[in-house]
Amino acid sequence: MFIITVLDIREMHFIEPLIQQIPINDVIEALLYAAGTVLSAILTALSIFAYRKSGMKKLQYAVIAFSLFCGFLIYENLENLFGIDDSYTDIIIPSMGLAILVFFFLAVIKKSVIDKKLFHNQ
Repeated sequence: MFIITVLDIREMHFIEPLIQQIPINDVIEALLYAAGTVLSAILTALSIFAYRKSGMKKLQYAVIAFSLFCGFLIYENLENLFGIDDSYTDIIIPSMGLAILVFFFLAVIKKSVIDKKLFHNQ
């Protein structure tokens, strides 16, 4: 026979001091990074699935962009958690942001360029 015990919040006295030591802004920031990372990983997986199913070349750019965004958020979270602050960080973060924008732009523009060529030739 299994006995299930329910933890009572009042019994967890060791967690309360830990929560009070962390500023609420840092907790919210970490939760937002975690949510963004999970969402971008899901979008990456959905983009890969859609690319495999449809074979559309423009989805490759979306897959790369979502993957870069996921890596960007992981790097940002690690930087905040471990206090990484070196000259490479100041170069990597803006470079990743720029690359994400470029790949999303390519994903959007590829369709319009192809559509213009198709409609122009008719």
